[in-house]
Amino acid sequence: MRCALVLLFALTASAATLKPIVPKDGPKPVGPYSPGIDAGAFVYVSGQGARDATGRLPAGIEDQTRQCLSNVKQVLDAAGLTFEHVVWAQVFLSDAKNYDAMNRVYGSLFAKDPPARSSVIVARLPGETPVEISVVAVRELSQKKVIRDSSIQIPASNAVQVGNRLYVSGVLGIDANRRVPKDPREQLRELIRQMRVVLGKGGMELRNMAYVHVYADSAVPVKLLGRLLTDVLPSEAALSVIETAALPMGAHIEISGVASKDAKREGDCNSIGDTIYCSGAGGTIEQALKRTSQNMTNTRTDMAHVAITNVFIDDIQNFEAMNKVYAVAFSRLAPARVTIQSTRKADELTLAPSTNSPPPKRDSPRVQITTIAVR
Repeated sequence: MRCALVLLFALTASAATLKPIVPKDGPKPVGPYSPGIDAGAFVYVSGQGARDATGRLPAGIEDQTRQCLSNVKQVLDAAGLTFEHVVWAQVFLSDAKNYDAMNRVYGSLFAKDPPARSSVIVARLPGETPVEISVVAVRELSQKKVIRDSSIQIPASNAVQVGNRLYVSGVLGIDANRRVPKDPREQLRELIRQMRVVLGKGGMELRNMAYVHVYADSAVPVKLLGRLLTDVLPSEAALSVIETAALPMGAHIEISGVASKDAKREGDCNSIGDTIYCSGAGGTIEQALKRTSQNMTNTRTDMAHVAITNVFIDDIQNFEAMNKVYAVAFSRLAPARVTIQSTRKADELTLAPSTNSPPPKRDSPRVQITTIAVR
């Protein structure tokens, strides 16, 4: 019995050994984060901008997207993986007019079995890059099962299944004719209808959504959106609502995330196997990191178990001030990270409904931080 307990402890301890991935010739991080994190079964790649290792920004969105994906590839190469191993991607653009051109380049590099993907138009990105891309890759390629049909007209799969989890592409509140209904309720109904179809192809239902990012622009009143989401999404989901500058194809709502029948609720987080997905923690950077730390404690982990964060900051001009506080919180291990200023209305950054945060100090940036950790 004692030997069995020792073995169990050893397996548990080794499961959370996260390793930073730092490509030899890639661009250096512009903040306290690792270019990538090797979490064993999965690899998490930080949001990569369009500048090369010398800091040069290519001219034109096509070359900028190509450089951005080259930076992603360098991190994957350093982990011994390829684009084919990617199962989920996040694409952030600072100008909606660049969406089609980005897709052309993206599609040429993800020509076969593309990953699930969300695409969001934001206000600003670090270093004034016009595009930022982050990905999740699976180490065992045999576990990747692509779900893709003719209904999706971009270089992405509807969803990608890996074992007991399903990565769902960003679904937009538009109809089959690519029209945006005027009523936000109808937009969400159409979006949910499409999500049910995609989830069904993976053998899942809406109630299996475990980790959810909801993006909405200013055309959808936040209070109304909150009421609508309560009616359609499972209350157990680790949910984050982010106001953004715009969305592709003129849509006003987009939902992306991870589903699983085996998700277990743990406070503000859901665990799927050894992976922990947490709702956005909002407020000042100090408040958000304190909440993130509490989430790790509630899931029997700590900040050194965080593999990747999404940091939605009120104003990119507060980037350096945010980094100083962030670096202290992640002093043991710098996780991978995505950083964006999602909306031009910096003083109205949408936070989690339960935040109840006081107005931030001038020297304390306001953020929302979503987290993926590994136990």
